[in-house]
Amino acid sequence: MLIERARALVPALAARATRTEADRRVPVETLAEYRQSGILRALQPRRFGGAQQAFSVFSEIVEILAEGCASSAWVYAVLGEHQWIVACMSDQAQTDVWGDAPEAVVSSSLAPRNNGVPVAGGWRLSGDFPFSSGCDHAQWAILGARAEDSAGNRPTRYMLVPMAQVEIVDDWHVLGLRGTGSKTLRLNDVFVPAHRTVLLGDLLAGTTPGSAILPGYSLLRAPRGFLVPFSLPSVTFSLARKALAMVPAALQSRLSRGTRDLVESEVVQLHLAEAGGDIDLASLIVRSRRTESMALLESGRAVTVADAARNRRDVSYAAEMVRRGVERLVEIAGSRTMRNDDPLQPILRDVTTIATHAVVSRQINYIPYGRTMLGLPPLPGEA
Repeated sequence: MLIERARALVPALAARATRTEADRRVPVETLAEYRQSGILRALQPRRFGGAQQAFSVFSEIVEILAEGCASSAWVYAVLGEHQWIVACMSDQAQTDVWGDAPEAVVSSSLAPRNNGVPVAGGWRLSGDFPFSSGCDHAQWAILGARAEDSAGNRPTRYMLVPMAQVEIVDDWHVLGLRGTGSKTLRLNDVFVPAHRTVLLGDLLAGTTPGSAILPGYSLLRAPRGFLVPFSLPSVTFSLARKALAMVPAALQSRLSRGTRDLVESEVVQLHLAEAGGDIDLASLIVRSRRTESMALLESGRAVTVADAARNRRDVSYAAEMVRRGVERLVEIAGSRTMRNDDPLQPILRDVTTIATHAVVSRQINYIPYGRTMLGLPPLPGEA
């Protein structure tokens, strides 16, 4: 039902895509449709009125929405995925967010760029936290910080802060994903109580407070690195398939040097087949891994470090294939792609931008799997 409701939103997202990019944020109408359709609550626990769905359903919704607008799908992926993180926190933290506002959504800046200063009952947090997609629509923010404990260690914690205590810095002027509004969040000595935090290590291990509160919700015992590759990257795979459908159709009426039908060029045929192979096989890899991962999680078998590392490797590899395939399509399409009104250009910009994200970084995601192949333990923060 949620998947069909998402599909029904695609025409409206497509109609607003140009405006979304120009405004550098997702329109309020889009968020209203997300709320009305119920898709924003796909991963939220049922005890707060959520759908408590499988992660594969959420991932498929992201793919579908990207058919209409990449930035709108990206913001959905961020806000929807963070329902999972909040559900992993303490009972009090979940109640703080959803108790009086069950439709509340949460943006983030997860890389631990700043330090939490320990005080009685929690930490105080200051500094700038960039790349907070969808923050204009959020009621809370999850911020990654190195938080010193009583032993003097500084493990990374995700800290939950009300947006009322956050300044949004409008600095989102970028190449691609322009409509995500991924602005910087600025904090000035904000107190974060301990119950509104969760250790990144527990998220990576699937041993968070939320997993004990709702033992029947399998998502909450899933190591974060095992499933998160199927969230944001879903946008780029959908964009690539869109480009693959677009370019052959556009070539039908074009001539090479004004004399020969371009579709009769064996060079064009070769490069088109290569681009199609990259994009189709990338989608096949990701969907196959997603299906296998959900089956593994529902089986009750413990998810290993190698399982999570494999998913990270495969999605990163597939994203690299997709980028290469889209670049080949742009080469085939020719110089007209450089026009701002060409429909292939925003796809190229968005795919290029997504390729810079850590979730599909070869350096970040290949090395952990290489370590498992050599029998080495994961590095801190990589489980």
